[in-house]
Amino acid sequence: MKVVEENKEIHLSIKDVIFASSDRRFYTSSIPLRIRASKGTEVHVAFQDKRSQSEKKFQKEAAVKIKLEVMDWKFIISGRADVIFEKQGKLIIEEIKSVTNLEKFDFSSRIAEEYRQQLLMYGHYYKQLGRDIVCRLVLVDIYSEDTEIIEIEPQDLTNYIQQQCQVILTSWKQNLKQRDLLKKRAKTIQFPFSDHRPNQKEIIEKTSEILSNQGRLMLLAPSGLGKTIGTLYPALKYSLRHNKRLFIVTSKTTQQNIYRETLQIFAKKKGQFSSIILTAKEKMCVNDAFICEKSFCPFIENYENAPLDEITSEVSKKQVVDARIIRKIAKKHTVCPFELSLDYSLECDVIVGDYNYVFHPFIKLKRYFDQPYDDMVLIVDEAHNLPSRAMTYYSPEITLKSIADTIESLRALNLPKKVERKGLDLYQKVNKYLLALIKEYPDIPNRKIVLAKFDKKFFRTVVKDSDRFVMWYVQAYIDRMGYQPGGKDRNLEFTMNLRNFYLILKESDLPEYSELLYLKEGKMKILCKSAAHKLEYQLQGFNSVIMQSATLFPMEYFQKMLGFPESAIRLQFNSPYAQQNRLYLLMPNISTKYEYRRDSYEPIAALICDSVALKYGNYLAFFPSFKYLKAVEQEIERKSLSVELLVQDRNMSERKRREYLKKLQSPDKKYLLLGVHGGIFSEGVDFTGDMAIGAFIIGPGLPAYSLEQEMMKNYFDFKWQKGFEYAYRNPGITKVIQSAGRVFRTFTDRGFVILIGQRFITPFYKDILPQDWLIERPDDIIGRISSFWNDKSPKIITKSNETEEKYEKPNKKKSSKKKYPKTVDLFDLMEKL
Repeated sequence: MKVVEENKEIHLSIKDVIFASSDRRFYTSSIPLRIRASKGTEVHVAFQDKRSQSEKKFQKEAAVKIKLEVMDWKFIISGRADVIFEKQGKLIIEEIKSVTNLEKFDFSSRIAEEYRQQLLMYGHYYKQLGRDIVCRLVLVDIYSEDTEIIEIEPQDLTNYIQQQCQVILTSWKQNLKQRDLLKKRAKTIQFPFSDHRPNQKEIIEKTSEILSNQGRLMLLAPSGLGKTIGTLYPALKYSLRHNKRLFIVTSKTTQQNIYRETLQIFAKKKGQFSSIILTAKEKMCVNDAFICEKSFCPFIENYENAPLDEITSEVSKKQVVDARIIRKIAKKHTVCPFELSLDYSLECDVIVGDYNYVFHPFIKLKRYFDQPYDDMVLIVDEAHNLPSRAMTYYSPEITLKSIADTIESLRALNLPKKVERKGLDLYQKVNKYLLALIKEYPDIPNRKIVLAKFDKKFFRTVVKDSDRFVMWYVQAYIDRMGYQPGGKDRNLEFTMNLRNFYLILKESDLPEYSELLYLKEGKMKILCKSAAHKLEYQLQGFNSVIMQSATLFPMEYFQKMLGFPESAIRLQFNSPYAQQNRLYLLMPNISTKYEYRRDSYEPIAALICDSVALKYGNYLAFFPSFKYLKAVEQEIERKSLSVELLVQDRNMSERKRREYLKKLQSPDKKYLLLGVHGGIFSEGVDFTGDMAIGAFIIGPGLPAYSLEQEMMKNYFDFKWQKGFEYAYRNPGITKVIQSAGRVFRTFTDRGFVILIGQRFITPFYKDILPQDWLIERPDDIIGRISSFWNDKSPKIITKSNETEEKYEKPNKKKSSKKKYPKTVDLFDLMEKL
């Protein structure tokens, strides 16, 4: 719906008129929505084609435009009739609707009434033109393709349309008044602390300026500056004042928890707003089993008829709503908590969730992003994670193993032989195609990865067959089991992956993609080398966007990889933590390059053991690979180590990870944790206080050499003339900064970081490290660490002697004598933020 207030015009669709006085809800289906939509379109087109062959005076998608005046406003109502044709002096109007079960379709249901009203609206238009009309509702079963044609008596809907338009206009005017009232809530949002952190005021002011200009901001702000509140405070205030919705997306649940706690602070300060933290469907489920099907889940079954307004009103009593609150209320009313959370989110000023909800091409929230969303403000937290995550969205793959597992799963179900045969034929066709591709390269040494070209026509045919099979499969599954297959059903997962593979394949001729065949693994993959073009397109729709992280080094690189426009404002700050508390050392006489690594194992182990012996505490060591880690671990075990050893496994469980973190928090024992760059211990974990007092960074953490990385390198050379920098160096240095950042998480943390490797001394690597890292290169590293620990006067930073702001160009800020507040409670609270 579009309102042109100055002309007193409202442009809307026929569906807008029909739904004006009804409660619209979003529902899930065991049939993946894209397959359901595709099948609906298929039967739709098939019926139109059938009519075009049988009727001479045939027209499809006939434009309909109804104009009227209501309460001095002009209404222009548009739509398209599926089929119209003339027969025996009458104009036949047909509206096609696909249904999942024609035999059990309830003609007294609300959805049936909506179908009738849509058809009658088209009929009303032609009736007003003086035509003699016949209205027919065409129902097509998507499984059996059986068709039922029902004739509906035409009606003069003048009064109905006027009433609906009055409802729409009255609702719009009420919303306008309500928005004016809601704008006043912006005044209730106050900065929650008595003083600002170093540079936090500048962050707030610059964010406010960007928002007022509907701009784009890249914020590089290390831990300690309070960037969470620094951007959330002005964004929340702006969103309320201008009736915008604030979306906050993160890569990890821990970051979502931080936003929940921050929003609760604003709520406790009497700020007036509503917010929700969205959680994945499976984690939200309160049913005995995770099967989203009405006959098996009473929470889904009851949702359609539940008093949604009453339930959401109960939810709204909490300003900051999370999974715990939603689950409790959903269980009380026996409704699906995930659907409740999504429907309630429509009433929220602030929505916090995972990257997937905004950027994933197949998972993003359609209720928000299948229509214009220029009334939304977006904050992307830990934005350095987004480019790599987005690349995985557009890098689908199909393996021989996945095909074999799906075949095994289908056979185990004992479905009717006809349906099973259809599925087996489909899977074996894909299997045969992949095997034939692999056989084309019998002489490739070591069965490596090769560039391939996948047949788009083959996959187009296969996907059509797959969509048709899904219809039969779901129906057969229901007949056999008594309920629909769940979201984790292997057959549905494979067919959806097959469809996604084809959708990406259709645009794989673009330079951002490469088609790869993995001979040894038996895999075909479409490699997305950069998702910048996809991110750019998605970001364009937002009112304003803020990308923030402590590790957006170098900013030019991330600006390109994030698809951010050249007009974006870049704002950069140094760490606020005292230099006296941070010791950065360089050990350049060891090479960590692959060909020289064997010679580095013993010296690295010796350095680690000698350094750890100087002060009893917890230490971290991060390696480029698990192989490197294991080799140095063996050398450490031959030496005397003053603390116990913890080693990250390649496939470590979340339970084991939490166990290790708990050990590091224990005052009774101290440990040396060996991990890998970019792993589960090098990012997203706060080793506060004595949890880590030293870190050993072995090498610049470059991605391993592979055909994939080389193809990225070639692409970045072609695109930006910076192949090695963008494919290897920058991702590696990002991991280094993340790993080093584990040691310094609060203003009182004191410790050292040792950079080990010759490459760290070269300008090519050293120049993109944070400028406030005062890296020393002493002849006696152990002696320097000892003198550092013997200095018993750790400092609390003042704004004047440490922080530096960069806004486009480096710019020294004027000194300020005001120190960071020392109130213990405030200090502890702000450290979290």
